[in-house]
Amino acid sequence: MNSTFFADTVSETLLIPLYMRAKESRRGEKAIIRDPVAERLVEQIPYDYSKFDGAVLSEVGCNVRAWYLDNVVRDYVKSHVNPIIVNLGCGFDARTQRTTIESSARYYSIDLPEVIAARDRLLPPAENETYVPGSMFDEKWMAELKSANPEAEFLFIAEGVVMYFREDEIKSLFQKLLKHFPGCEIWFDLCGTLSVKNQNKHDTVKKVSARFNWGLDNGRDIEKWDSRIQLIRQSSQGLFFRNRYPFFMRVMTISHRLMFRFCSIVGYRLS
Repeated sequence: MNSTFFADTVSETLLIPLYMRAKESRRGEKAIIRDPVAERLVEQIPYDYSKFDGAVLSEVGCNVRAWYLDNVVRDYVKSHVNPIIVNLGCGFDARTQRTTIESSARYYSIDLPEVIAARDRLLPPAENETYVPGSMFDEKWMAELKSANPEAEFLFIAEGVVMYFREDEIKSLFQKLLKHFPGCEIWFDLCGTLSVKNQNKHDTVKKVSARFNWGLDNGRDIEKWDSRIQLIRQSSQGLFFRNRYPFFMRVMTISHRLMFRFCSIVGYRLS
């Protein structure tokens, strides 16, 4: 395997979805998502990925949510005149490369400085992409981004991120986005309460040090944080590519309410 220096400070949680996308991409025409960048990075980043082999639910789930959120981005770009896509907690995600449709769309990828430093070495930004080192909760980049693009229409994506923070932290993020980007949309995947409660049995999380800190079953509960928050849609990953899930998961998809207790994808408009 081609070895590239990789800082220990970069969380293992970045590597789980990266590996799952790479594995899926290698399925060729049968793949849920094609991601040659992920394939290359897995070869470059030295790590024992084999401990994640056999994690079928995470493998399918990671790729379905990436596919779903990629489509959210594509639809937003097509339906807005001056779109800016902001990837919060971007890790090693190559969403810019997967979803660039036209030159009018611009992308900002935000993560902690050590992550951006590693990303800059391994995955230099595309021509229409800017890397921002810092916390996704920092208002400094928010103010600068809005000031530099006063007429832009903003879409925020936080994939595989919010479950690692407390509810009050995510609530504060919403308040900051409401302040700086009125009219924006934010989409992310939610862990349900059953997933948080049983995370020690999770097929990949149990093998790393990170822990889920927050889960929610009903996406409408977030609307209670502020009257300016409107749920656009809450979807179950289990409704898509059902043939790829184990039988027991296909049975559970009969009940949306039950599936939401495990995971879902939500989108909100902040006015």
